[in-house]
This record gives sequence, C-alpha cells and structure tokens, in this order.
Amino acid sequence: MHADTRILIVDDEADFRHLLTSRLKRKGYTTLEASDGISAQKLVTSETIHVILLDLKMPGMDGLAFLQWCKEASPAIQIIVVTGHGTIETAIEAMKRGAYDYLTKPYNLNELEVLISKALEKQQLTEENQQLREALSTNGKTTFQIVAESPKLKEVIATAKRVASTDFLVLLKGESGTGKDVIARLIYECSERASEAFVPINLGAIPETMLESELFGHEKGAFTGATAQKKGLVEIAHLGTLFLDEVGDLPFPLQVKLLRFLETGEFRRIGSPILHKVDVRIIAATNADLEKKVEEGTFRSDLYFRLHVMDITIPPLTQRREDILPLAAFFLNRLKRKYPVKPLSLKAQAALLAYSFPGNVRELAHMIERAVVLAKGEEIEDKDLFPHEQPVLHNPSDRKLLSSAETEEEEVFLLKNVEREHIKHVLDVLQWNKTKTAEKLGISVRNLYRKIEEYELRP
Repeated sequence: MHADTRILIVDDEADFRHLLTSRLKRKGYTTLEASDGISAQKLVTSETIHVILLDLKMPGMDGLAFLQWCKEASPAIQIIVVTGHGTIETAIEAMKRGAYDYLTKPYNLNELEVLISKALEKQQLTEENQQLREALSTNGKTTFQIVAESPKLKEVIATAKRVASTDFLVLLKGESGTGKDVIARLIYECSERASEAFVPINLGAIPETMLESELFGHEKGAFTGATAQKKGLVEIAHLGTLFLDEVGDLPFPLQVKLLRFLETGEFRRIGSPILHKVDVRIIAATNADLEKKVEEGTFRSDLYFRLHVMDITIPPLTQRREDILPLAAFFLNRLKRKYPVKPLSLKAQAALLAYSFPGNVRELAHMIERAVVLAKGEEIEDKDLFPHEQPVLHNPSDRKLLSSAETEEEEVFLLKNVEREHIKHVLDVLQWNKTKTAEKLGISVRNLYRKIEEYELRP
C-alpha cells in the first residue's frame, strides 16, 4: 500500500479530479485536490506532497507558471503534467521547467500509475540525497545552495570558485549580514582542502583575554585556570581552512602575532617556548573599513597589506535586488519543516523589493520567519512583513511618500505605487513578453493584462 504517499491533483475540472482521486485511493494513495494554481501553492507550502498531477490550462495561475514556482519552492516534488491541451511545444516547455513526465488526455490509467511509481522513486532519491547533503553539511564536507540571480553575486561566486583552487589568503569584505560566511565556506568546499577541517572563529565575539588562547592554544599552568594543555584553532585547522571572521575587530596587541603567523605559519602556545608550524589556508572577513582603521591607528598597516592579497567584496542586498524574491522563496521553503507556510502576496513581494534591507540577507531571513508565524490570511501580506514599523524604502521617492502617509488609505496607495513599478520593471526586463512576465510574477496572463490596464502601463 501507499498510504504514506501524498499526491496532489491540480485541475479545474472537478469530475476529472474526483475520478483520479477515486482511482488513486483504491490503490492506497493519499490524495489532495486543488482547482487552480493559487490553491495548489497553498497546499504545497502547508502540506507534505510527493507527486503532483498537473493540468496546464487553468484559471488564474496557469500550469506552466505553477510548475516553475513549485520546482523553485520544493525541488524534490515530482510533477506529471496531465492535460487535454497538450502539444509538442508545451510538452517540451514543461520538461524544461522540471516536469518529470507528460501525458495528454485521454490517457491510460495503468500508464499513469506506472509514471507515478517511477516519479515516486525519483522523489525519494532526490529527498534522500538532500538529507545526505544536509547531514554531511554539518561536517562541512558538501556543496550547498547559494541563491544568486543577480549579476553582481554571480560574479562574486565565479571569483570565489577561481581563487578556491589556489592557496591565496582571501579577504572577504561586505556589510554585516551579506553572507561573507557563506562565500567563505564556498571557497573551502571548492578547494583541494575540502576533505580537511573548516574552522571558523569570530574574532569580535571572544573577549580579548581569551582570544590568544583560542587562536594559538596554551600549556597547562600558563595562567590561572589553565588546568590542562589546549590546542588552539590554528593547530586544529592544520591542513584545512581557518576562517577569521570580523578580523577588523582583532585587538591591536594580537595583530602582530597574527601577522607573524600569516607570514610563517609558525606560532607558540601561551606558556611554551616551543615553536610550532602548521599548514593552513586562511580566509578572513570584515565589515569594517580597514583602510580607515589604519589611518586611525587602530589597525596595523603591515597586517592590512598582508590580508589584502586577494579581496572579494560581497555587495549589500540593496545592490542585488534580483536576489530578494528568490531568497524569500528559499527561506519559505526551508521553514516548511517547522511551520505551515503560505505564499507571498503580490503586494508583499512589491514591499520586499522596495525595502532597503539595512540588515541585508540576515534581516530578510528573520523577516520571512516572523511573517510566517504572524500571517493570519491565506497569503503573507505586507503588514505581516512589517507589523510594527513602516519600512524604509530603497527608492527615495517611495520613502518620501511613505513618510508623508498619515492614513491607511495613503499607505495602500503607496503599496499600489510600488506594485505598479515592480510590474513595469519586470515587463521592461522581459521586453514586454506578457507570458514570461506573468510567470515571473506568479500571476495569470489575464490578471497581468488587468494590472497593465489598471496602472495604465505602456512600453
């Protein structure tokens, strides 16, 4: 029996859904039904689904748009397109977007059952591989997903992969929350040292009195409380990678010792005259302006130049706005294991695109989780994302409008303005291809035409 297997049937024909449900239940499957793409989205984000039987022609969000959304939100779910409107072109397009297979109505139910069985095998394998990658990830021994749609972040990733094959010291620069630790791990996992340890240390989070011992270790009796010998992190990282996060916060007295270690790979444990030597690849990161700190006399110039062999700057989220919605979808999908998750409304998407994100990706992750918990409707709305405060908008004109909004009606007007600009931007980027634009926005082509007319949009 297949009682643990959950199949979602998405079709606007109720008789067809009921027929399939009856047949599949007799075979022991658990089934769910949705009459359109929006209803299906809500089920995917709130229920465990293994296989989807999907019609292409439906009101609202059509099948191809839903398919693309689903493969981004839940890649392990296998989708079999079942439609009476099939053509070779739509079949090819559906397969390109990640459909497992394709059948046209009328079809043989036995053939469909065979397809479902094979799709389940692939779904289980995909899920097992994902679990294995996550299990290995706790030991830092696997690749992982980086959400990157923007050209700027793609260039950062390409640069990181190029330097990974070298043993150059890499300095990662960028605001807090931009993902410097993620790029550091990417460099490590793409390097020849990936089979060895990845040892991170936040130099700004450890008290100055303990930091030297954490880095270089100590001998028994070296100071009060040193009851046993302790290896430092530079020694633990031997043959692997040492990630020095927030290196700009390193206390001045320790900077000369770090410089000596970077130059020679040599160090002494506290309380020991013996010189030890290790082979370690160094990746450092900072959100500070090191040049300014050198000018102020709080950071050694020789250490600055030693760190500045190969630097990579990770742009803030406000400079790579193409990543905002894909990141939001990634965080929503990740939260499905903890909470029932709802999709973002179009207004919520527009609000995210207009927000300035001073806390960068970290702030977005926290914002999405908070909204998932707070949302009471069928979708996550803008008020769920910003429940206590008015958002600081990226566009100065929007910021001016928001600051002058004194009523709820004015705020709604502002959000409509943001939505209008968002739709116009996507249309322009896709050269007014309305089918692709509707798919990108997650709405039907008919709804897009209505928005174009409502907002009086023109090429």
